[in-house]
Amino acid sequence: MRKDSEWQVKMKILVGSFQCETNTFCDGRAGIEDFAVNTGEDLIKRLAASEVFIGAGATIIPLISAIALPSGMVKREAFEYYKDIFIDLIKKNLDADGIYLYLHGSMYIEGMGSGEEGLLKAIRGVIGYSVPISVALDFHANLSDGFVSNVNCINGFRTAPHTDHNDTERRAAKSLLKCITRGAAPRPQIVRISFLGGDASVTQREPFVSVTKMLSRLDQKDNIVSCAFFNGQPWYDTAYTGNCAVVSALDDSGFDEAALLAKAFWDGRELLTIDGAMPVDEAVSESLKNRDGILFVTDSGDNTTAGASGEGTLLLNKYLNKNPKKVLICGIYDRENTTGLLKRNIGETVTITLCKGCHEKQKIETTVEVVLKKKGRVLGWSGEDAGEAVLVGHKGTDILLTNARVAFTTPEHFKMFGIDPKEYLVIVLKMGYLFPRLSEISGRYIFALTPGSSTNDFNQLDFKELKKKMYPMHKEITWKEVISTAKEESYDLYNARSKEN
Repeated sequence: MRKDSEWQVKMKILVGSFQCETNTFCDGRAGIEDFAVNTGEDLIKRLAASEVFIGAGATIIPLISAIALPSGMVKREAFEYYKDIFIDLIKKNLDADGIYLYLHGSMYIEGMGSGEEGLLKAIRGVIGYSVPISVALDFHANLSDGFVSNVNCINGFRTAPHTDHNDTERRAAKSLLKCITRGAAPRPQIVRISFLGGDASVTQREPFVSVTKMLSRLDQKDNIVSCAFFNGQPWYDTAYTGNCAVVSALDDSGFDEAALLAKAFWDGRELLTIDGAMPVDEAVSESLKNRDGILFVTDSGDNTTAGASGEGTLLLNKYLNKNPKKVLICGIYDRENTTGLLKRNIGETVTITLCKGCHEKQKIETTVEVVLKKKGRVLGWSGEDAGEAVLVGHKGTDILLTNARVAFTTPEHFKMFGIDPKEYLVIVLKMGYLFPRLSEISGRYIFALTPGSSTNDFNQLDFKELKKKMYPMHKEITWKEVISTAKEESYDLYNARSKEN
């Protein structure tokens, strides 16, 4: 890869972001108002890729950044609204030398399918195929053929839990510069793997340690423009859901390199297990033994960071039945009760009924007498002011209710509302594996194997579109089957690209 000083040529680069990770098993829908929007100079500052483009002397033209908390499908009207903004701005900049997009990779549009595919096809429809497009994606991206066909460079996070957002953006930016300066328009080669990873796929262990080392070595090869390995979003019911390796090369080596990445993962797939995983009752009992520091319990089946509704009361009921002390049930989404309690005075005693309309296996109607202890506001996915919340107490258990779907992923989320996590021995979160910033205040957590739309027991989910045979539901799958299918898909994709171009 060239040094930044070697990129010094006149370039005009368009940049933007459009993200919402979809859980197709969640009934909720993301609308226009659910996206946090940034434009202009604010957008440029938010993107780590910008520093690479500025260092190369490029002129950066901001499009739009629209980012929403993971949810159910995105409403068609919301997609069309933001897509049209992208297209209108691109039409004004048809002389661009390249386009950089920071996407998720698993955005599903109601009645349409892949949002990334829809966006990229629309972009190609106005700017053509001569302008290179480079994308940065989440580790949990699911890549449709239509999406892969319409981009040139694909980079993705290499960490889960995610810590390399900025590094990924910079790699994607350098991939784009390589295309522009060399006049190249590589076609990504993809090898899909019949595997659903879920929360077992953390990158600190094998086979991801080896896969990441292989990716780093590929980064250093002059013929490689981009390379990535994706775990996929398993709660995303499509024919292309699952793990995959994808490589863009300046020669014909892309597929072979992707196959080597895929094989390294496949050979080590059985090493993946979920740390701290326990059945529900065991998780509750074990957590209540804690006497020192914070212990987090994650409600994995109702995980808002995986697009679940966050309304479930299963764990709430389990803890209330134990009548514990210093327990916080954090972030139950209940707009009706939150709105009603906001009208009450601090210190009032109120009887409320929780849980209306969430996933049936998490829906346990709970009537409880609570004391209103605190009112405040909560942060959203991108650190924005997302909505209001109330803290209520029932004996030794506190319950945080919100009027917006949120995820408490950092200490700042607690601070914003005025909660000190250190006041509790157990904090229950709508999460899967514990996020890195929370590990900083307590590395101790229990992964509760709860049911719901983000369950890690994939046999509980009613897949309609998923490939018929996927590991771990079908452990008889062989590598020969995986690579044979990948070769067939590669041939079909090549023919489709030839027709498009």
